[in-house]
Amino acid sequence: MINWIKGNTCSMLVTVNKNYITLNNSTANYFKEYKWCLIGIDNEKKELIIKPISKNDIDLHIYPSENLTKINFGNGYVRIANKNMMQALNDVVIYPVESNTKYSATFDDKENMLVVDLNRKGD
Repeated sequence: MINWIKGNTCSMLVTVNKNYITLNNSTANYFKEYKWCLIGIDNEKKELIIKPISKNDIDLHIYPSENLTKINFGNGYVRIANKNMMQALNDVVIYPVESNTKYSATFDDKENMLVVDLNRKGD
């Protein structure tokens, strides 16, 4: 009997390290039309929330500009660097941010936001 090995090319993964978070290609696809995002942490559920923000929302001043974080695009990935986010994450995550830990993520289409489960390492 053959046991097929699960691939990770379609898995939504977010890597956390001490300087930034990296969204793999599958996850980055949800952010390809955006340049800015909001970042939040649900301390009770231990979830990182990343909400892409449209240019229209920025022009309408729907969100305070001091809450916006720039999205940086690479070849097949997205990086988000925010010193405050990294400090807040270090207080919530089980594994230290220095360990380059991968976490599973899901995209909530209804709320238009990425939810990263900080309780569960990614595959």
